[in-house]
Amino acid sequence: MRLYKSSKGQWVGTQADARRYFPRDWKETDVPVSKVQLIEFLNENKVGATQTEQQQPVMTAPDPEQIDPEAYSWVTWAYETLRRGDKAEAEAMLLRGLEKQKELLEDNDRG
Repeated sequence: MRLYKSSKGQWVGTQADARRYFPRDWKETDVPVSKVQLIEFLNENKVGATQTEQQQPVMTAPDPEQIDPEAYSWVTWAYETLRRGDKAEAEAMLLRGLEKQKELLEDNDRG
């Protein structure tokens, strides 16, 4: 069995998660499969340790339903513009999208 560990000591169970959460900052680790050896390995390597043990939590992507549709639209448009090679316009659009998302978060904090 394999687990994937970042240089900061964070663990995930799939290579896809390793690529997603720790781009170019992970290594594959072989893990024993017998129950006794597996428990010993997990304890020794503090896999799944709590934050009080100085482990950093893995960040997950934000809930798409919390992203303002207008902000999402600006960011998507900025990405497509960047792909066409117009960096200045893409930066302006991206800034606009980030401002819209910030407004949404501030409104949610007040309400």
